[in-house]
Amino acid sequence: MSQHRLTGPLFIAEGDPYSEHNRQMHALGAVGYAENGDLYRYTKILSTASDLIAGNLQVSLAREANHQNVALSAAAAVGDTKVIPTMGATAVDANEYDEGWLSFSDVSPEGESYKITTHEANAGSLATDVNLERGLLTAATTSSEVTLVRNPWNNPAISQLLTERAAGVSIMDWDVSVANFGWLKTRGVAACLVDTSGVTVGFLCSISNETNGAVGLKSDMDAEVVIGQAMQTATAGEFNPIWFSID
Repeated sequence: MSQHRLTGPLFIAEGDPYSEHNRQMHALGAVGYAENGDLYRYTKILSTASDLIAGNLQVSLAREANHQNVALSAAAAVGDTKVIPTMGATAVDANEYDEGWLSFSDVSPEGESYKITTHEANAGSLATDVNLERGLLTAATTSSEVTLVRNPWNNPAISQLLTERAAGVSIMDWDVSVANFGWLKTRGVAACLVDTSGVTVGFLCSISNETNGAVGLKSDMDAEVVIGQAMQTATAGEFNPIWFSID
């Protein structure tokens, strides 16, 4: 996609957030505004994934511990657009970090983050080429440690973990064997599956820890991030209008 830069808001060019595409038309995670202020995020779903079902919540894939705080296998100079971390013993899948981020977590240039364009795939425990959108602002050494972070809208999964970033709710049945790109709703009213405990009108909702793809009432757990508010009291296991506030 195009160079990372500051832009104005994107108004959905197709005029229809209910359309899917078989080719990428926007950056992953691009925000689309509807005329009434509802927000959507542009999303890629792999054709090997299950079809998206309307009203199911999607979240970023779980983090790979062996792709965090890993050292570089070679030094990198100012201006280099490739760094080569040595991954731990977990495979690096093709395209899994595309349009995600590489953050320097320890030793200079710690604190700097870069958008990933492409990277190698391998079986793990190997030096891995990671290509960056812009050149390094500070030189890195073999003592520098990096963490790779997925773009939440690059092949999200049906929700099942409280600790993952909510990517949005599917607003339509989506046949991913036909089209891989489309929109998830992140702000505004949408029907969503409710977990086995149900929700109460006006109460805050978070990712359910009971039912995949569902919302549940927020408790006092620090891990539970507010993603919306119940618009009516709902029966457990049914679909309820939720005011989503993921964005």
